Amino acid sequence: NEYIETMLRNYTYLNTGLTIMFNGRRIASRNGLSDLLSDRMTNNPLYEIVHMRGEDIEIAFTHSNQNGEEFYSFVNGQHTTLGGTHQAAFKKYIAEAIKDYSGKNYDYADIRNGMVAAISINIQEPVFESQTKVKLGSQTTEPQGGISIDKFIGDFVKAQVDNYLHKNTDVANIILQKVQDSERERKAMAGVAKKAREMSKKANLHNRKLRDC
Repeated sequence: NEYIETMLRNYTYLNTGLTIMFNGRRIASRNGLSDLLSDRMTNNPLYEIVHMRGEDIEIAFTHSNQNGEEFYSFVNGQHTTLGGTHQAAFKKYIAEAIKDYSGKNYDYADIRNGMVAAISINIQEPVFESQTKVKLGSQTTEPQGGISIDKFIGDFVKAQVDNYLHKNTDVANIILQKVQDSERERKAMAGVAKKAREMSKKANLHNRKLRDC
């Protein structure tokens, strides 16, 4: 039941304006992938969800104070739970766009830490890596003569996100603050782990039973 409802909800996110009645309940979405993120997020967003649409592509993203990253991806209405070429390109270029805007050499992992994002694309004759269609394997948008998925997504994401950050510097500042916090936390944790290893080594040296004969 829950599985069917999730499928129907995904269908409404990808077809805004469509209303589905299920078990006497109305399922609809007015804001596409933006609604998907709002419904799935467990923490509050640090800034209003950024939502962008182009021809055959739609993206939405924000950051929250959670650790790790959360990505949702779709191709031709199919929920690719294991990602694939489109999700990999999206993850790469959204981090690259923020890094380029910042002008600093931030780690992609620090940029994406706390990020919750979704992408949906439409391509011709998608090729999946398994029968269950949960991972996209296509390299191009069309079987013959299409542009690469990497370029299609990269061109859209880099141009749109860069444009958005320059126009919305308040949001850009929140994102960069989050990236700096993530970087600081990661380095602090690495320092703690290093110290723990050193203390463990010292303890072993002083323990006669653990010494090499």
